[in-house]
Amino acid sequence: MSWKLGSKKSKDTKENGVVSRSVTPIPSRSATPRPPDMPENTFRSGMLTIRIFSGRGLALPPGVQIPEVIQKALESAPQGRPSTGSQRESMQRKRFWWLPYVVLEFDKNEILIDALGGDLSKPEWRYRADFDVSRMSNIAVSAYLRTTQCVNGQDDMGNDILMARVDLTPQLDGHHTSDQWFNATTGSGSFHLKIDFKPARHESLSIEQFDLLKVIGKGSFGKVMQVRKKDTQRIYALKTIRKANIASRPGEITHILAERTVLALVNNPFIVPLKFSFQTPDKLYLVMSFVNGGELFYHLQREGKFDEYRSRFYAAELLCALEHLHSFNVVYRDLKPENILLDYTGHIALCDFGLCKLNMSETEKTNTFCGTPEYIAPELLESQGYTKTVDWWTLGVLLYEMMTGLPPFYDEKVDIMYQRILTDPLVFPPDMPTDAKNVMIGLLQRDPTKRLGAGGADEIKRHPFFSKHVDWQRLLAKKIQPPFKPSVESVLDVANFDSEFTGEAAQDSHVDATPLSETVQDQFRGFTYNPGNEYLSESVSYPSHMS
Repeated sequence: MSWKLGSKKSKDTKENGVVSRSVTPIPSRSATPRPPDMPENTFRSGMLTIRIFSGRGLALPPGVQIPEVIQKALESAPQGRPSTGSQRESMQRKRFWWLPYVVLEFDKNEILIDALGGDLSKPEWRYRADFDVSRMSNIAVSAYLRTTQCVNGQDDMGNDILMARVDLTPQLDGHHTSDQWFNATTGSGSFHLKIDFKPARHESLSIEQFDLLKVIGKGSFGKVMQVRKKDTQRIYALKTIRKANIASRPGEITHILAERTVLALVNNPFIVPLKFSFQTPDKLYLVMSFVNGGELFYHLQREGKFDEYRSRFYAAELLCALEHLHSFNVVYRDLKPENILLDYTGHIALCDFGLCKLNMSETEKTNTFCGTPEYIAPELLESQGYTKTVDWWTLGVLLYEMMTGLPPFYDEKVDIMYQRILTDPLVFPPDMPTDAKNVMIGLLQRDPTKRLGAGGADEIKRHPFFSKHVDWQRLLAKKIQPPFKPSVESVLDVANFDSEFTGEAAQDSHVDATPLSETVQDQFRGFTYNPGNEYLSESVSYPSHMS
């Protein structure tokens, strides 16, 4: 069950009858390796407080004109500042919507902050935010200028102009405070920030420490809610799973624990991270960053297809995410537009790790037939067993779908589509660019040993489709401005989720059932995630094999 189940979609993996899961044992511990790009001191615990005071020297990118609606607002702008307190807060959007707003981000938690005064080059925000820290991560501050007027809290922010952005890594090695101006790493100008980190050991979490706001998805095992953590006021996605529901289905405990393991290990800017996990005798709870810019599937359906630049941008960020997973021997197996979210600023966030397989070495094969019909690799259909290269096939299918509007071998009848995957030639529209065509031919090579990426992700990165256009270091640092910015009003916005769910009352339903046996409960040992207190400790159970 993905945490973003509330989004509308026309394709569903389970309804198509493709997902097949079998029973596998869970030993008390396995040697899941630390990925090469994960430093020893990745895990941290505490509270990070960021105060953003103001900016200076902000300017529009060269050649970009101030939007007419903003120019008129500037000319008629009232002088002076609103009074302090509640009056100031209620007046800020009404009076200062034409000044740059900022998106403040830490570990995929994003906050939109409107200006309280100042002018175009020297806006004042005067805002404080507290963030829960569960791992090393970067801070990003992005200043945007609106291109349309906000009316009654509703505006389309998809075309807003990025004026400046700063990326920095906070010091999380003990109590540390910094108060200074930080120069923009993208655009011009600087930001006055005060950053304070206080380490702490997380105590046990419970559902009572969260305000339940909205239901954003439901599934056979439980539901997903938008919640607010009471102490820091941060918004999260809380996935609740009834233990009895998964204990009664062969293999599901293995998959849930594998998902929790992967989410706890990953530390990549293009993957939705796990913040916390905890449990009661009846339920499991996964707390993840709340990403509400909508599924890539939704945006692709709305626009039909993407241009080459936008398709390459998303494919490049996904390539980095898959490379990160492969680096600690995890194969994803379910890449598709429905499992890719867009954040506030337009970067991708890979989610739903329920079909991941752990402990996959470079040469090891697995045989489980699973995935989504349009994305199934030929080696699965031929029951040959498959390796990590299955993820590169799905990346090729996704790139083809983004650039043409449909997967390469699509047919409404699944059995015919499977036959086409095995035998049909790869056909491209006449206007397909040569480099794009060649990279897809390489990724969609039916022989996995000859497939582009069989020698590792660097093999794909070196292909002219990417190498001529992508600075991988800047991309991984999120210093390349996305080609599209979703329209998201605030971190509370649930407009991109199905109203069938969001209209439902958010509550942690009572479980009235026979208590689970001690044997069953023991299988959930190690589910709780207290970053900073444990890493691969004896209390954590890891699935050694997941089918």
